[in-house]
Amino acid sequence: MNTLTIKKYTLFKFLGLIFSVAYGFFAIAYLNNHYVLGSGDVVNLVTNVDGYKSSEDILVTFDSSGAIPNGDAIFYILILGLNNLLNMSSQDLLGGLAFLISSITFFIFSINIRQRKYLFFVALLFLMVFLTPRVINLFASSIRSGIAFTILIIAFMYLRGIKQYILLFLSTLIHLSMAPMIALYFLYHWIEGRRINLSFTLSLFVLLLSAFFMAALAPMLSFTNPFAVSQSLLYMALVTCIALLMIFTNKKVIRNVYGFISIGLILIVLLGYIFEFSFVRYIGNAIIFYLLFIIKEGSPRTIRIFTIGYTPFFLFTLYYSIANYW
Repeated sequence: MNTLTIKKYTLFKFLGLIFSVAYGFFAIAYLNNHYVLGSGDVVNLVTNVDGYKSSEDILVTFDSSGAIPNGDAIFYILILGLNNLLNMSSQDLLGGLAFLISSITFFIFSINIRQRKYLFFVALLFLMVFLTPRVINLFASSIRSGIAFTILIIAFMYLRGIKQYILLFLSTLIHLSMAPMIALYFLYHWIEGRRINLSFTLSLFVLLLSAFFMAALAPMLSFTNPFAVSQSLLYMALVTCIALLMIFTNKKVIRNVYGFISIGLILIVLLGYIFEFSFVRYIGNAIIFYLLFIIKEGSPRTIRIFTIGYTPFFLFTLYYSIANYW
């Protein structure tokens, strides 16, 4: 690279860092707002952490008498330890964690942008995705799954071999909902490793079968719940439209590992409507993985079409979030 290219790349990374920090502070504000309103998981997290006096209390509460404590116990022991070490209130500690995981993920994605020629569309889509309520909830409301997801992203993108396996195991241990993403990751590499040349239709069929199996298995593994809150038909229709947009905007999506995971997750969400189990948490994950596919390998046509098609979903969900939680 020549000097000018290096300077441009350095400037781009610096701007990515600035925006990542700003996004982290936005995540803190979002978390505090949910705490004030008593919505999301934040209030329960703070109440639970403040109620535990020792790690033994946590292990007894979650009946973690085995060799490996369950994810809830591990998370609360971690929070309690940090709480005692840093002498912070539970709310401030959770806000700090929200800042870290949101800013780290935002920065990782920003430095992986490949398509600079159509930077306006890429930047617009990038901001819409990270400001989508389902995505910001991942970092500022469902903090435990957000921590697990950030660890999983780092493992997928930067590690291989035993180090990757350790982080993937850790992410699943923290939150079992990471299991389908890891399963899809290894399924993709199994297919690629055996040089199985599947057509788009056949690949989609394999993903559908895999999603069906995971959706059917999920209630037994307890990483989903029956519908606690009824989702409107309009919202389910919007999610279905986004799913179709993700699948058919660029058929090469299934040839990319992150696109493959994205389609698998959104199919699990759709199958959840049939099984009457809520996989709504995976909407944010699916969108993030699709964005990663776009910024790494998406063509200008894919970027334009998906940005235009995604805008109505973003505006509707943002309006609903502002009207109800701000």
